[in-house]
Formats: sequence, C-alpha cells, structure tokens
Amino acid sequence: MPRLAILTHEYYPVLSGGTVFAEEMSAGLVKLGWSVDILTARVGSNQPAVETTRGFRVFRFRTARSSVSDSTLREHLSYFALGLPQMFAHARRERYDLLFSVFAIPSGLIALAISGALDIPSVIFVDAADTPGVESAMRSYMRYLTSAFRFVTNRSDGVVILEGLEDLALPHVKHQRHMIIQNGATIPSESARPGSRDGRLELLSIGRLVLRKGFREIIEALAQVRRQRSDFHLRIVGYGRGESEIRSVLDAHELSDNVTLLGRVEYSKLGSCYLSSDAYLFYGDREGSSLAMIEAAAYGLPIVASDHPGNRTFVEQGVSGYLVPHGKPEALAEAILQLLEHRAALGDMGRRSREIAERYSWTNIARRYEEFFRRVLAGELKVEQI
Repeated sequence: MPRLAILTHEYYPVLSGGTVFAEEMSAGLVKLGWSVDILTARVGSNQPAVETTRGFRVFRFRTARSSVSDSTLREHLSYFALGLPQMFAHARRERYDLLFSVFAIPSGLIALAISGALDIPSVIFVDAADTPGVESAMRSYMRYLTSAFRFVTNRSDGVVILEGLEDLALPHVKHQRHMIIQNGATIPSESARPGSRDGRLELLSIGRLVLRKGFREIIEALAQVRRQRSDFHLRIVGYGRGESEIRSVLDAHELSDNVTLLGRVEYSKLGSCYLSSDAYLFYGDREGSSLAMIEAAAYGLPIVASDHPGNRTFVEQGVSGYLVPHGKPEALAEAILQLLEHRAALGDMGRRSREIAERYSWTNIARRYEEFFRRVLAGELKVEQI
C-alpha cells in the first residue's frame, strides 16, 4: 500500500477549492488502496491536531494562520517557517513513499525541502492560486512568486497542471514531467429542476469574494438585464477581502432586491443552494475550471461561464449553457436574458450539464492521478527533460 502525504495550507475550516480538492483527492485515492495523510495548518484552537475522516488522516500543525479567508503574506511565510520543521519531523517518522503538495507556493516549497532531505519523490499541483499571469491579491510580489514557482516546478519529480492554465504555466516548466488534468466533481444523488418553478429565475454563484472571480462584472451585467426585466434573483455564496467592494457595486446599481450575499455557507450545506437554483454563473478570469461550477453542472444546472479554456470542457455552447467572452458584461447580460426568455429549455440544458460532469467524477480523476503517481514512483519520468 503506497503511503502518500498531501501538503496543503488550505483545509477545513478554510472553505476553498484547495480544501475541496485535498478532501476529495484523499478520499478517491483511499478507495484505490492508498494510505493518505493530509498535512496542513491549524487555524485557531478549535480544530483537532489529528483526526481521521473518510479513511484518511489529517494532521494540523501550529503556524501563525488565524484566518479562514485568504492567507496573508505573513501567514504564508509562517506556514513555511513554522510548518517546515514540524512536517519534516513528521515525515521522517512516517516514512512516506510520495509527497503531493496542493499549490506550488507555499506547500510546494515545504514538499521540495522534505523531498531533498529525506529522498522522497514530490509532485506539485498547480492551479490558478499561484500560476504566473493569473490575477492575485499578492501581485505586487509577482516577480518573487514567479521565481519561486519556477524553482519548485522545475525541481519536483512531477507537476500536475489544472486544465485551462497550461498556456500560462508551461512556459515556466523546463521538463516533460508534467500532466494536464481537469478538476473533478462529486456526483450527487439528487438533481436540480431548473426552469420548473414559477416566479423569479434563481441564479447562483459561489466563490471567494476576490477580483478574479468576476463578481463585479456579474453585478454590472445584471444591472443591464434589469433594464429589460426584473424577474431574476442571484445568490452569491462566499466571503473574502473583496466583499466591501462588491457591496459598493451593488449599492451603486441599486440591485439589493435582485442580489443577496449569503456569506459563508458550510460545504455540507451547499447542496440545498444548488438544488433550489435554475442556473449557475461563473465569470472568473483564468481560473482553470471552478470546482463550484463543476459541482453546479453535476447537480444539473445550466452554466453561464467565461469563455476560457478550462471552462470549455464543462460547458457545451448553447446546449448545456453559454460561454461568454470575459470582460464584456453586455455579453453576459445577453446570455442571462437568454435564460430568462427560454426557461422551458433549462431542464434539457441541465440534464446535459450533468452528463458532462459525470465524465469527470472524482473517482475517474483520482485514477488518473494514481497512474501519474505510480509513474513517478517507478522513476519513469526522471530523464524527461527539455
């Protein structure tokens, strides 16, 4: 039984794509016969230092992280400086076969240090959070972050790049030890019934309240929609440092009757949000592919998304939803109007969304990761340089 340690600075109680990814990947690999531990930061004093869930163990180490929202630079640095010696000692005791870090920065730096000291192969997962060229809250440090990204990805034994980001990530990766892969989805037992209810069209959007998620543009598009009709309502689920800006945009467009910010909703309770919606909006900029968007598809919701490579895998234009050029609120408004004016078609669109999502269940995605991990463990990628 291969022993895997997943290093991540994002795990519960932090609600994020990184958290969901670590959780579902761990559970999927356990089903395939792997022994999996998650090594992460302890946030506050209420979380247990060690717990077992869904067949894998979670070890939380004390760092200076105190926020369940986006990490500050100080928290990133403390995660590395305080987490490294603790995780190193833990890895030396546990004798893992493979290290897998969620994001190149900061977890990838820790994995690389442990890998070199203990001669354990390491694999890095790269998504929008630390890919050069993606909008970031720490963009003022981008020159240094880009150097760190190159350092980690080019010294790791394997790199997994989220589909839709390869054009931004690969120019920095000087080897062939990489794999491009999609995000996964949990396929629920229930499906939504889009377009089946009377009254307002219920729209849903989920994500951290940060610039690259596109909430400002969504609100601007809805302001244009309301000039023609007002029978819609958007619920935004999420929290983050951009909340005050988003509320200011809402106030400026006087959309308080049409848009509700729900704040933090626990992941276990998101199902009711999907099931009570008619369509899902994701207008992020270069996100790869949003986990929440894929989950919305799995629940059988039509998707309106920004026309970026990662989203094209999950949205069939005009059949399961609409792909809209990013940065054009007027085009997004037109797509939303199409939903409003053709509500009878939403059921068929939602069924097609679910069919697409089923191809990318976490079970299927975990199998692809396992194949790549076994190639790394077998040393098959060591000579693949460019």
